[in-house]
Amino acid sequence: MQLTNILGMSSAIIAFSIGSGFATGQEVLQFFTAFGFRGVLGAAALTMLTYILICSMAMEDGKKLQLKNVNTIWIYYCGKYMGSFLKYFVPIFFFAVLILMTAGAGATLNQYYGVPTSYGRGAMLVAIFIANWFGIKKITQLIGGIGYVIIAYTLFIGISTLFTGFSNIPAAEIYLAAHPVRAATSNWAFSGVLYTSFMALGLGPFLAGIGPSCNSDKEARLSGIIGGFVFACCISVMALAILGHIQVAGYVQVPTLELAKTLDPLYAQIFSIILMVGIFNPLTSILWIISNFLVQDEHSTKARIFRVIICICAFFGSVLPFDKLVGYIYSYTGYLGIIIMVMATYTHFFKKEHIHPETGEIIKA
Repeated sequence: MQLTNILGMSSAIIAFSIGSGFATGQEVLQFFTAFGFRGVLGAAALTMLTYILICSMAMEDGKKLQLKNVNTIWIYYCGKYMGSFLKYFVPIFFFAVLILMTAGAGATLNQYYGVPTSYGRGAMLVAIFIANWFGIKKITQLIGGIGYVIIAYTLFIGISTLFTGFSNIPAAEIYLAAHPVRAATSNWAFSGVLYTSFMALGLGPFLAGIGPSCNSDKEARLSGIIGGFVFACCISVMALAILGHIQVAGYVQVPTLELAKTLDPLYAQIFSIILMVGIFNPLTSILWIISNFLVQDEHSTKARIFRVIICICAFFGSVLPFDKLVGYIYSYTGYLGIIIMVMATYTHFFKKEHIHPETGEIIKA
């Protein structure tokens, strides 16, 4: 068991999870901050428990199965019929997330630099296409390494602004009650579970893809546990930081960028770059997962042509408002995600006999 590999894998999980919704703060605002101080703590605790569960399971099972098509992980968890449906549904969901995150890239550059959103969207899609040229192993190494930088700077902004705004939280809760923000669900408990459940749709194939890079089941399991725990801590810090500055950060497309501005314009400028990298990381993996569903040979000309088509479609689809996309896409897919999490937990812990989704081999628990 290698500590460096565990830290690299857990960092890749966090970097993948951060995405545009988290890094920009829009996701955190709608799923956590919207419910006030106690709601943030309660929802984050539920997210931590469920996130650790799904990450550790999928990493360990990905290591065991060594899948060629990572989307078949759903057949393993949910059976032939439900799994086959998910095998086709999840790439469609990923395409919706690709559109959402691309819109986040455009919103970030537009809010800070005032450039047209089309510039940010186009530049991001070109960047992820180039990264995909080198294959999944290089992608994992890239996002795992960059992940440390994203985590460190995002936490720096979150902790710094939480420190400056913590005393404002009681007044912020009063203001929030009078001026509610868009909330993903009707209560904090459901929001905490729903957050993990919609993330599970994307995490499953991604974790199944990087799980084989671990040297043992224990290493895979620990990577998932650490990644899930640290990510949930990041959520708590960022949600409370936004709450403490709700009047400034609660009603814009990119709340975290407004938090950085309260510290120093230079920090905001640096953070705008960090945000773009935070969006780039998961988008790179998402484009790979979609194209892997269509063509398993990632270096083939056919696969690269499909990636061009996907990027062009995402560019035109991402003209919709970023905050509305977060609310619609993540909330509704989360309901399906809850069913998937229950079935995956049953398969992993209680099912005595499994069938490999690609080889048909019977696997004993």
